[in-house]
Amino acid sequence: MIPAQRQQHILDALAESPCLSLAALADRLRVSVMTIRRDVAELSAAGALIAVRGGVKSLTSPARSRAGAAENRSLLQAALSYLGQNRIIFLDSGPLGRQLAQLIPWTAEMTAVTNDFLIAGDIARDTPAQLFFIGGELSRSDHSCYKSLALDTLGALSFQLLYLSPMSWSERGVWHHDEYRQKWYRTLAAASRRTVLLAESRRYDQSGLFNLYSLTIADVVITDFPAAERLLQGRVDPLKLHPLRD
Repeated sequence: MIPAQRQQHILDALAESPCLSLAALADRLRVSVMTIRRDVAELSAAGALIAVRGGVKSLTSPARSRAGAAENRSLLQAALSYLGQNRIIFLDSGPLGRQLAQLIPWTAEMTAVTNDFLIAGDIARDTPAQLFFIGGELSRSDHSCYKSLALDTLGALSFQLLYLSPMSWSERGVWHHDEYRQKWYRTLAAASRRTVLLAESRRYDQSGLFNLYSLTIADVVITDFPAAERLLQGRVDPLKLHPLRD
């Protein structure tokens, strides 16, 4: 991974959590702490973040998730159009899933299911919805649970609607640096009646060593990627593709 890609990943991580340790970033990107320290020094010199002893802090306010929702408005509104009468909804971990969760008109008759600690906190604090948090060992890099205990729980559940928001995708599928998430996402998709995947253009072809799943796992692929129809021709059923146009 080239420095520019690593540095973007660092900024993306800070969009999810305002403070992170150098060790957590090194573990997330699978590089040395010294490499992260150099990247942080460059980003700090450019005024993109604040370097602190042993870690980094975001320049943005705690309302960053809602601010990000404004940038992704078209993508999120398209996602909401598939909500329908579904009442049991699983929200994928990550900033886009969190933004979507804040826009869903939750009622006391609805159930939110997630393995993202931040999303769970938002749902519990701000909505009347029932909440099912899939716990277990917490990954501090993205505030999610996905290992053995979470998998055991997931195997006993069923959802009406699953929203996926991958951190890296391409026409060849969804990618991640952690191979252990393969089983998690395949089990998750199998537990859902309908899957909607949000493919942000800025997440296209980001780094990821392990293929988690094919785009064909989704019933709907929503994307703001330019020329998505050409890019995904032969990869995604045209009837399942929801490209956003200017």
